[in-house]
Amino acid sequence: MLIDRDSADRFIDAYMAFLSTLVTAEEKRGKRPTQWLVLGRARYEADRDSLSRYRAKLRHSDEEMLEAIRLIRLNRWVYLKDTRAYSVLLPEDGSCAHGVLGLTERLRDIGQGETGSVIRTGVFPLNGRWVCDGLIEGLVWLGPNIRRDVTSIYQRLRQEGKFSLGLTSI
Repeated sequence: MLIDRDSADRFIDAYMAFLSTLVTAEEKRGKRPTQWLVLGRARYEADRDSLSRYRAKLRHSDEEMLEAIRLIRLNRWVYLKDTRAYSVLLPEDGSCAHGVLGLTERLRDIGQGETGSVIRTGVFPLNGRWVCDGLIEGLVWLGPNIRRDVTSIYQRLRQEGKFSLGLTSI
């Protein structure tokens, strides 16, 4: 349920380096890295061109990881469940479903050991798979009735071919 360690480390290095350029030293002071990274991610969401400007300044960069950052989907997701191979996330609008891997921790571990919640996070394609950026905000638990409804939506999406593990649908 995790991406390979080398890819995770490369992504984390590139993501932290980029997002750190969007946050001042004063804004970082006294905060855990996850706090200022969430601030940087919000600024990136508000100004997606900031990545292009950042890339233009770099001579030697990990273009594969910067491309993953460019393709990140920042959204509120329904975190429905875990399987042995991935976690199931649906955007709030229920238009599709993704089988998502974690970077260094399973989503269940980040989400306090439970599924059936709504979270705000980033999901991006890497090595042919969907991966969560590991920055989780706004955790809201779903009640059993809503969870049952979302499970029905997920099953319908799978039948309609709107479930994806990565760059190709299954």
